[in-house]
Amino acid sequence: MIHIVRSNKRHKVSREPCTSRFLLLGRTISDASDHGIAQIGRLEHATLEGGALVPMHLHQNEEILSYLRKGTMHHKDSDGNDIPIHNKNLMLMNAGSGMRHEEDVREGDETMEMLQIFIRPKVDGLKPKVQFYELDKIESLNQWRLLAGHERSEAPMLFRSEVLFYDLYLENKNSIQIPNLHGLTGFMYLFSGSVTIEGHTEVAGEGDQVVIKDEQLTLKANEDSDLVFFVLDESASYSRNGLYAK
Repeated sequence: MIHIVRSNKRHKVSREPCTSRFLLLGRTISDASDHGIAQIGRLEHATLEGGALVPMHLHQNEEILSYLRKGTMHHKDSDGNDIPIHNKNLMLMNAGSGMRHEEDVREGDETMEMLQIFIRPKVDGLKPKVQFYELDKIESLNQWRLLAGHERSEAPMLFRSEVLFYDLYLENKNSIQIPNLHGLTGFMYLFSGSVTIEGHTEVAGEGDQVVIKDEQLTLKANEDSDLVFFVLDESASYSRNGLYAK
């Protein structure tokens, strides 16, 4: 089964110089009351223009991955970190029992574009920490790259939750199978581009989201396409006590 939600179903909130597009994942599926889906509490496609500041604020009981594709965002937190984040330096903030941070794009810098991914932890009150990871290459051409995952995975950044996160830059006319789900649930988001889901003749484009169950799909790029993919375990426990990822 696949379930596609088109980009025009996203909720847009714009307060210049910040624009966010929120994806109410679960509510797009029939009879679902959860705004998230399994371990994903919230997925936000955001842009911040030069001069934007998100002032110091608290997070609790959520794991927040900042996945930038363009521009630079400066991050400060209550752990003493003060560091630029960009498309070769990613950040995963395991907020746990509580962590404060702020984000800004400096005046005159190019507009920053990112996904901010709020993952529900397996339990509340974990020890807070921040992880940074510098990529060898900005894009993973025509192969899945595991960037973050549960503690049994070989991912360079760790979620304290049963989820795997991959990215991929699929060049025009190339095909690839989705990561093996092993009976779990897949979720795909297209940052840009267009792919055909072979066997379904469905086309997913920029900003579209796809939920996948009980199928192992092949994707074919109709143009150069930038996408991310999650493997989720809907049977595993997770908290809904986060401030933003309820």
